[in-house]
This record gives sequence, C-alpha cells and structure tokens, in this order.
Amino acid sequence: MTLSPRLIVASALSLALLATPLFAHAQAPDSTTQGTVPLGRALSSFASQHGVALAFDPALTAGRSAAALAADTPLDAGFATLLAGTGLRATRRADGSYTLERIAQGRMPALRVGGDAGSTFLPAQLPFGQGMRLDQDALQAQVKGNGDIATALRSNPAVQFSDTSRSSRTMGEIRPDDFSINGAPYYQNLFLLDGASINNDLDPTNTAQTIANVNAAVDVPSSAQGIAVDVDLLESLTVYDANVPASYGGFTGGVIDAQRRKAGDTLHGKVWLRMARSAWDQVITNPTQAESYEESATFAYQPAYDKLRLGARLEGRTRGGIGVIGTLSHTRSEIPLRAYGGGQSTTGNDVNQRTQVRENTAATVALDWSNDDGLELTAGLSYAPTDDRYFIMNTKDSWFDLRSGGPSVNLGANWQQGAWTFRNRLNYSDLESSRRSIGDTMKNWRPSEEYDWGTGNTSSEGSWGNVDQHDRRIGYRLGIDRDAFLLGGTEHTVQFGLGIQRRDADYERLNDHYIYQSGVATRSCTLADGSIDTVSCSLSPLLSGTGTGQYLSQLQLYHAGAFKVSGTEYEAWAQDTIEIGRWTLRPGLRLDHNDLFGQTDLSPRLALSWDVFGTADTRIDAGINRYYGRSFFSYLLRDGRERLREAKTRSSSSIAWDDVTGTINVASNRLRDLDSPYTDEWTLGIDQRFEHLQVHAKYVDRRTSRDVLRRKVTDPLDSTLYNRNTYEYTNDGRSDSQTWTLSMGSRRPLDVWGMRNSWQLSADYTDVARNYNSYEDLLEMDQLVRYEGQLMYRHQLPATDYLRPWSVRLSTVTELPVLGLSWNNFFRLRAGFEGTVSGAAEIIDGQSVPTLTRKVFPRTWTWDTNVEYRLALPREQEAYARVEVMNVLNRSNQTSGTTAGNTYYEPGRSFWVELGYAF
Repeated sequence: MTLSPRLIVASALSLALLATPLFAHAQAPDSTTQGTVPLGRALSSFASQHGVALAFDPALTAGRSAAALAADTPLDAGFATLLAGTGLRATRRADGSYTLERIAQGRMPALRVGGDAGSTFLPAQLPFGQGMRLDQDALQAQVKGNGDIATALRSNPAVQFSDTSRSSRTMGEIRPDDFSINGAPYYQNLFLLDGASINNDLDPTNTAQTIANVNAAVDVPSSAQGIAVDVDLLESLTVYDANVPASYGGFTGGVIDAQRRKAGDTLHGKVWLRMARSAWDQVITNPTQAESYEESATFAYQPAYDKLRLGARLEGRTRGGIGVIGTLSHTRSEIPLRAYGGGQSTTGNDVNQRTQVRENTAATVALDWSNDDGLELTAGLSYAPTDDRYFIMNTKDSWFDLRSGGPSVNLGANWQQGAWTFRNRLNYSDLESSRRSIGDTMKNWRPSEEYDWGTGNTSSEGSWGNVDQHDRRIGYRLGIDRDAFLLGGTEHTVQFGLGIQRRDADYERLNDHYIYQSGVATRSCTLADGSIDTVSCSLSPLLSGTGTGQYLSQLQLYHAGAFKVSGTEYEAWAQDTIEIGRWTLRPGLRLDHNDLFGQTDLSPRLALSWDVFGTADTRIDAGINRYYGRSFFSYLLRDGRERLREAKTRSSSSIAWDDVTGTINVASNRLRDLDSPYTDEWTLGIDQRFEHLQVHAKYVDRRTSRDVLRRKVTDPLDSTLYNRNTYEYTNDGRSDSQTWTLSMGSRRPLDVWGMRNSWQLSADYTDVARNYNSYEDLLEMDQLVRYEGQLMYRHQLPATDYLRPWSVRLSTVTELPVLGLSWNNFFRLRAGFEGTVSGAAEIIDGQSVPTLTRKVFPRTWTWDTNVEYRLALPREQEAYARVEVMNVLNRSNQTSGTTAGNTYYEPGRSFWVELGYAF
C-alpha cells in the first residue's frame, strides 16, 4: 500500500494532537523554578505558557537574565516584569503575535548610527515557520537598488524572480519587480501597506515589460503591485510564505505586509539623494546585438539612462501627544533613445533623438495618538502616482504616458479594555492603470514630400488614445483579540474578526480614437459633397516616383465608451492559539465571499509548534492549510473593451468616412462561471538555536487546483457576438510545487578586532510542475510536442521563468563603529535551467506536432556590496555617504534566450551613490 506524503503528515498531526494531554501532564515545566535564566529564554517560555507567538531579535536580550515567573501571572504584567529596566517593551502586532522593541527615550534616531551592539541587521524568522521579518535596520543595511520591495526580498529563499524583468537591457526602469513565492504565480501574492491591500487587480499579467503590451491600442498595461512602495518609508517588511494566519486571505503565493514608520517623540528629520548612471556601468550584451543596442529606438534596449531619487522626512510629536511624520520621495529616470530603428536617421520633419522618462512620487503623512485608557488612533494618507512617458518607434508625434498608482487612506482605532483589544480599520484606495496621448489619431502614410520622416514604406504619426482604468476599493475590518486565559489544562489566546469591502473597476476610452492606414495613390482629395478631406488624404507627391498623392483607405475607429463592474467582498476569520505544555497549536478558519464572481470560500488553517526540550532552543513546526486566490477584473472587462472597435474600408478618395458602413468588432473571449483557485499546503520545519547560531529548515508542499487560464472554444458560437477564434477563461489550471529551504545565521554579532560581524546563509531547492504560465496563456498546454525525441504534453516541459531549481544566498554585515563604517555584502549562486528551442514540426497521425530541443543555461552567481560612512555632527546631527555596487566582478550571466533577439543577461557592474543628512 502506498501512502501519500499528505496522508502521512495528516496522520502524524492527528497523533500529535491525541498525545498532547499526555505530553502536557508528563512534561509541563515547573512554574515555581527558582533563580534566573537568560532573558530570551524566560520571555519565550512565558509567551509559550500563555499561547502567544513571540518573535524578536535575540541580540536585544543577549547577556541579560530574568527570574522565571509563575504561570498564572497575567500576560501584560508578566512581560512588564521580565523587561523592567531593560529599555525594552513587548508590542502586540496586528496578527496577535508579539515582538520586542526599544522604548523611545527623548528621540528616536533618524537613521542608524552605529546601531545597537547586539543587532545583526538581518531578517528575523517568524514563529510557526511562517516566514521572515525585516525591520528598518535590516532594510537599510542591504543593497537597495531602486528601493522596491522585490530587491529587499532577494535574501528570502522562498522567493524567485523572473530572468527577463530586470536585465542589462532595461537598467533605466524603476518599476517594482514581480516575484514568485513557493512556486506560485507572481500575480497571486497579497501586498499590504499598513494592513490594507495595494494590489492592482485590473489585469496584473499585462505588464509594461514587453513592447507588445506597451504599444497596444486597446489594453493598457497594469501591475501586480498597485503602488510602488519605497522601502525608505518603511519601519518593517514581513513576508508570510507558509502557515499563514487566518486573518489573511486572497493569495496562493505569499503575503507581503509593509508597515510605515511612526513618529518619534521629538522633532527630527532626514534628507537624502540617490543617483545611478549608465556612464558608470559595464554593459553586458550579446555581441551580435551590440550595434542595435547602441542605436536602440525602443525601451527594450536602453543603452543610456540617468536615475535620480530625492527624499525628505520630518517627524515629531505635539504637546498633546499627536505623532506626525511626513515623507516625500521622488524618483526620475531619463532614457535617451533614437526615434527611428535600424540605425536610420531622418533629415525631414522629425528629430531623431527622444528621451523617455519614468517618474514615481510617494507622498505620505502618518499620524498617531494614544491615551492612558487603552485608546490608540492612527491615520495614514499617501499619494503615490507613477508616470512613465513613452513614444512609438518610427512614429512622429507619438508620445503617450502610462499612469499608475494613486491615493490611499488608512484610518485605525484600537481600543484595549481589560483582556480585550478591538482593532478597527477603515481604508480607501483608488489605483489606476491609465494612458494619456497627445492626440486622438494615428495615421500610417506612404512616404511623400510632406510625410518624409519615415523608414521603409511608412511614415507614421500619432498615438494610441486616452484610456482610464481604475481599481477602487473602500473597506472596513474589525479584529478582536482576547488575552490568554486558562481553560482546564490549556491556555488559549483567541482572535477573530470580520470585514467588508466594496470593489469598483472600470475601463473607459475617453474619446473616439482614429487609426488610418493603407495609403492608395490618388490625384484628388475632394469628397462627393465638394469638401476637401484634409485628415486622411494628401496630394503631396509620393517619394515612390509616381508623382501622385494618396488617400488612406482603412480606418480602425475606437469609440468612446465605458464599462464598469462592481461587487462587495465579505470576510470573517477566527483562530485560537492553544498552549499545552510544550505544544502550541493554532487552529483557524477563514470565510470569504464575493458577489462579483459569486464565490464563497472556506479556508481551514492549522499550525503546530513543539518546543522539544522546553527551552525554546529546538522547535518543530508543522501545518496544514488552504489558501484561496483572487480573481481579476480583466475576466469581465475584456469583452466590453474589444467591442468598442469598428473597422471601415473605402474604395475611393471621394467617399466620406461617415458614408462607410463599418463592422463592429466581436469579442474574442466568452464569459463563463469561475470558481476561486485554491492551494492546499502542508509544511514541516525545524528551528534550532545555538549560542551564536540559529538554523531554520522547512519543507513546503503545495497543490493548486482550479487555477484560471484561457482555452480555445471548440463548440459552435454566435458569430454576431464572438470571433471564430474565441477563448474563454476556465478553471483548468493546476500545479504542484515542493520547496525545501534552509537558512542559518548569527544570533548576535561576532566581535573581531573592533569589528562587529553578522551573516546569514540560505539555500533552496524548488520543483514546480504547472500546466499554464498565466491566466492569459494562449498556448494549448495539453498539446502534444516532441521534446528531445520523446512525445509529451506541453505542460510537461521544463519551466522557463520564475524558477531556478536551486540557489544559495549569503548576506554579511560588517560594522566598524570607531570609524563610522559599515560594509554589507550579498552573494547569490543560482542553478542553471533548461529552456527550449523550436524546430521543424512533424506530422503524427495527421496532426502537426512541434519539435523542441533542450537548451541548458549555465548557473549564475553575483556579488553585490555596499559601503556606508557616517559622520556624527554636533547636536545629534549626522551626515552619511553610501556606495552600492551590483555585480562587483562584472560577471557575464546569461539568464535566457536561444537567439540574439531574445538573449538576456543579468546587469553588469553598476553603481548607486547616496548622500544624506539627518538631525
């Protein structure tokens, strides 16, 4: 008889639960133990006795001790007793767990000046093997690059990146990178800012990474991260990649919870400037691409760029106790390109040099106030627009702007009354993915004396028109926490909550947009009514030598119109952290319903932790969970936007367009009922602490069902409504992934010759099988192909993106406080992977079968480093300078590509320089 791994783990957990009373009775620690123990151990033991998850940097408690407390000591009083005189306090997080933080005394440091002698400035592991947390010092210690969330997560072994999104080709871009967690699609991560979602669910797979997506008349690119979060604004960044608490829903990948800074007690601030330039870089390209790269007329190849980021922050607290912190940052990247491709220049009516621009602004204001009666009020307001300016290659007057981001408001009211804490949160956001063009027409002329700027057989002018897309939401959440209480021989910490959210999404073409094309020779532009066609006809002699003018015979008319979908989402959750001796059990249940797609989902969650020896040094974690993913508005909006197009053709220059009967476009996508995709997960891990070392190993098994993809419709359709090549979204997607991760690192810095040294080493092995790439995948994944001589289905081919089979990552932090210097390094070794090369098709049983051969890409490794010098000034002021170097050794790391045109390399040696001042 064969037993599945899932059945084995489920049985093991069941036996563990049945055995719990025996373990509790036989191994419960004596609460009357006399003497002192290390403070960290005392805190962990006390938290475990109360069924509370406690995570903190071990360096905070290093060298300190405390007396053990009686088990019946109230939770808050016990923490206060253990931490008396340490300058630390226990703080409850939004998910009910606790952490330690230093008590503000006089003022909070504006930035890290030498730091605490026991701090490692490295990510900290979360309880139950849930993931890791980076505090402000950890975020600032590493190479920041563009300052986006993805760069901050490179050391996380559960995170994988695309091999094409950030390459040597496109170093001028500033958009946040996409990433996958535990093999899930990148668009199924949940991004939170101060507890509120900042996902843009309009159409997150239609990114601005490809020319086809950017240069599209109908679809406007979107992004999974609706707001480009600047890590310089954050107090912490928490990543949940397994055993995720029941309070989180709407993902099958992971949860990224970003928390903005709160104000200190006294007035202080900071200003900074960051800069990166292509002139400082070593560019790595395919030798056969060198000429086209240098003469690039498209953002797909960016031979030059200049990036500048400016930031300022001011914070303080009024006499009435209101904390105020305001931050403003602005990033601008200029990318000079040729206007015309193929190295061609024009001496006619258009210039041959243009500069594309990327701009991102983030303005935030955060307020907080609390009294002595348990009431805390918070407010966060932010406006984070992104404006990217593009032009169409080989086209005059073709500028257009892609706009994203937008405003968000977050209001909170927390009230602690006795053993109960009530957490209220009201949030609003309006995230857009819109486009603005300089005109409402596009014309494709044949070259003539008047239209003489073209290349080849076309002189084009104009752009794609004005389109607005918005993802608006307003929501309310209530979370209720109960302090730990005894029930029989167990201790419970109960949390539950509910929420409601209104969602509105729209697509609107603001005005009629005209695309004229197909020039035909003519000697007259006079219409039948005697008027002159000055829009789509010209008598300027053609350069082809005919001596005649031309009229444009075809028109694609995109009508103004708007489509909107709305719905309400409901959520409720409950979980109980149960402490029984050395065992901590956290069962949870989550209910989600949305009336937009008519989906109701029930997600059971179960996490288990066993403190093997009762010292908190050896913990075994396990869990069985279900996560439901999100559905996207593009499923519903696609049909409407496709039907806005009307095609017209005229056979003579004398025919007015109003007299031509057009053909309204029919949709190429058919709607059907969709269920929510879901992932079943089981996980097993171990946390081991030694005196100076912490080791964490984890295995995560995930099976995803009912994921969404597009399939070609084969049954007869109404030709008046649908195109003959029609597709529909289905729940036929499925995937399996297994992820093994290992991380080990310093619990406290090692002092050597006055230098404080910390390190963290992580490794992963990931195996993913998936029958789709994204929900917009048009490939027939069940199609037979011949691969390396063997027949198989396309979904059995090796993955080609967001998946390296294994990687090893090492982070080091070295501080020399006497000189005000810090030196941080990040090393990454990634396995190669298998790609495919297409060959001639074969005919098998009357069907054409594609032939594919294997291409093995080499492993890659890079070394990134940053050096920072801090100069202390009088009156608690400070100036600093920072240099970041990516790919220090300028290694040539190919990441994909089978031909010159689709070959990608990791960026070569490149630099960021940062200067700052704080008071």
